[in-house]
Amino acid sequence: MSSPVDATETPPRTNRRSGGWFGRRKRPGTRTVEVKPPSEGDEGTVVFLTASFIVLVMIYVFAFEHYGAGELRGEQSAQATILPFQVLFRDLPSTEQRVFRTLQEGAVEALRVRGDTGAWPTAAALAAEGIPPFAPDPLDDAGRRWTLRRDGLVSNYLGVPGTAGAGPAFLILVQEPDPIFGEKAAAGVVDEEHQRLADGTLLHVTYWMRAAAPTGPGIIADPALGGWRQIRVRTLFEELEESS
Repeated sequence: MSSPVDATETPPRTNRRSGGWFGRRKRPGTRTVEVKPPSEGDEGTVVFLTASFIVLVMIYVFAFEHYGAGELRGEQSAQATILPFQVLFRDLPSTEQRVFRTLQEGAVEALRVRGDTGAWPTAAALAAEGIPPFAPDPLDDAGRRWTLRRDGLVSNYLGVPGTAGAGPAFLILVQEPDPIFGEKAAAGVVDEEHQRLADGTLLHVTYWMRAAAPTGPGIIADPALGGWRQIRVRTLFEELEESS
């Protein structure tokens, strides 16, 4: 019979040289990795592409400034530098261009009287002196009737067609500056929307048109809100360019 196994028998100790529990583990060998820089050909390609891109950008900038700027001003800049409620004189039909010229002539005469007398002349008074557009005009097929409306610092010279649908209504809007907080006159400030009286008062004068005749007897202080379109001879961009 075999003898019983002693439960307290100590298990055999692992040989230290065999790399067991208490042995020294062998470290893996060190590898050397060589990192190679990009080839000279790759570097040359990157430099060439970068230089080509810079040159191309410079060519586009030069071409735009010397050849494309005029076209942009003529086609795109006009739309970009006028507001949605504005229209350029050059885009109007010839009949409306003619009326606009008379508006400018009539405004100059009204300003002259205002500067001399301190009061705005009525449309009837200007018509009596034969000043267009207030005086009867045989070329005016619309038969516009002109009136003067005033409310404080705002004045309207309003021309409404005698027959509905005969043509657009026109408006000369004059805004005088507030005596305290209004726009102050500066030397040489006379442009498309500013006129100076003899005493130096700087007025804001604009010209408007509307397809449908206005309703109501009240003053028109903000024509853009009532469907009017402001007539400008030049865009703001063109005006600034000319003054510079």
